[in-house]
Amino acid sequence: MTFLQRLKTNTKEKFAVRFFTALFLTCFLFSLLVLPVRFNSSVYFSSVKTALFLPVFAGFFILLSSVFTVIDSLKTERLLLLLSYLAYGSLCVMSTDNTWFGLGACLVFLVICVYVFHGDGAPALEKDIHKGVLISAAALSGIYFALFIGAQTLCRYLTQSTPNYDFAIFAQMFYNMKTSLQPLVTCERDVLMSHFGVHISPIFYLFLPVYAIFPKPGTLMICQAVLLASGVIPVCMIAKKLGLSNKAAAVFAFLYALYPALAGGCFYDLHENKFLAPLLLWLFYFMIKKKWYGIAVFSVLTLAVKEDAALYVAFAGIYAIFAGDRRDKITGGCMVAGSVGWFILAAHLLSKYGEGTMDYRFGNFMSGQDDGLLSVVVNVIKDSAFVIHEMFDATVDRSAETKPEFIIRMLVPLGCLPVITKKLSRYILLLPMVLINLMPDYVYQHSIYFQYAYGSLAFLMFAAMLNYADLGQTQKRTLAVFASVCALFFSMQTIWQRADYVSMYAEGKDHYDAVRQAIYEIPDDASVGATTFYCSTASQHKYVYDLKYSNHKDDPDYIILDMRSSEGRSQVVYYDSSPDYDEYRYIEGYLIIYKRVTAN
Repeated sequence: MTFLQRLKTNTKEKFAVRFFTALFLTCFLFSLLVLPVRFNSSVYFSSVKTALFLPVFAGFFILLSSVFTVIDSLKTERLLLLLSYLAYGSLCVMSTDNTWFGLGACLVFLVICVYVFHGDGAPALEKDIHKGVLISAAALSGIYFALFIGAQTLCRYLTQSTPNYDFAIFAQMFYNMKTSLQPLVTCERDVLMSHFGVHISPIFYLFLPVYAIFPKPGTLMICQAVLLASGVIPVCMIAKKLGLSNKAAAVFAFLYALYPALAGGCFYDLHENKFLAPLLLWLFYFMIKKKWYGIAVFSVLTLAVKEDAALYVAFAGIYAIFAGDRRDKITGGCMVAGSVGWFILAAHLLSKYGEGTMDYRFGNFMSGQDDGLLSVVVNVIKDSAFVIHEMFDATVDRSAETKPEFIIRMLVPLGCLPVITKKLSRYILLLPMVLINLMPDYVYQHSIYFQYAYGSLAFLMFAAMLNYADLGQTQKRTLAVFASVCALFFSMQTIWQRADYVSMYAEGKDHYDAVRQAIYEIPDDASVGATTFYCSTASQHKYVYDLKYSNHKDDPDYIILDMRSSEGRSQVVYYDSSPDYDEYRYIEGYLIIYKRVTAN
């Protein structure tokens, strides 16, 4: 190519870069100016005046052309193009919780990334960061998650926005664990029973020392946020053990902290499944380090999360068998054998002393009510095509998202790195998501806003780091930036849009505190019946019943009705006319407490 041809090509390229940079900057500016009108509203067209938009766009283009005629740096122009789209895209994804728009925004950014980081004009970003910077970046990522999610979920409790299922049952369980060391609950199945009759979760005892010092339900929200934030530590240690740069380790700490599924389930309160994410990441770290004691400890801790946590340990073991050396195969075999043995024992205990395993969630793979998990395995083998059918089922139901949307929200925020590999053994790490989240027709299991994604996300994070380590420098640079922005976009679109509990509590603090104080004045030895959103505040009693599902509507010592909801208001007439109850406390628009006439 002659000098004139190169000059002509370069001129066209610079014109295109400046054109789109000016366009993104102009759109970003006008989107800010017309807020709260959103880009996906027809009102936006009339709100943005063409007579003003075009001169501003032309002004940005002329300014860019003038500046870069003097500076003459195509690398800088490319980076500015990327940053201008990042600013405009961020503003747009914050405007709509639409998975497909989020995907589209990320795909456009991928095109920009490929252009910016490939070719002769690509910016050089190979210089690594100091170890101290990595530690600071990882610490900031963890602190961000702990403070952000901790504050939001604490205020979710303080605003009486946590229902009985699934927070009050655990809050009452910890109250009873503190007094008797037994995980007793009444508001879970309407009788005094051990929660371990539903799920065998001794892992909860790890929170008990902190709860014993600060015995309030809100303590559990803080513990959970800190627990999940601690996952940045094994993430960084795995990255370094895989030989990744400090910069790459910092990127994965950032991806972990912003991963939508990590925060999403916290907005449906407390669950034992949350332990899976950090515990499995520690397990993976000791697996690649080949330290049997660490593998043993974190396998046992993972099994202590829940009876079906055995599946995750088993799949980790299967991966070790297929991907590792002779020593790994032996270790993996022990993990599989141990997890299978534990599951059989746990299933037997639940069947004999509890409510059995919840295999009904795989009802779509069963031919009759008497079928069990073994029949599910047989039917999967007999009709493998049905597995694919169920994995990508886009049926609209009560869930927050369809299964294709769930797949997008799990893979795209990691830059799709979990599936970018030629090594077949790595695809074993995708199987927990397939089995736990995509195969069942239980709607909550394929939603990032519930507790069922925490084991799968640990496997995906590990797969992403393994696959990233195999890439070339240009691919690493491109996908690191792409994944970071995908995580940011989807976190903005899903998590940040739900983060209104702090402001909600600040605006109604006096009312919420008054409600909580009124409930706290109920004697500790009294039994309580409450509508669902007041069960959490009332959980610090041995006997608490959710009125919606309870047969104990006429015998608790105190009845608490939530006047914010139709559920509470609809029962006022019943208790007003009952000869057994008198009105005890009243906060207009928020609360009525009735006291049983015969109560002490």
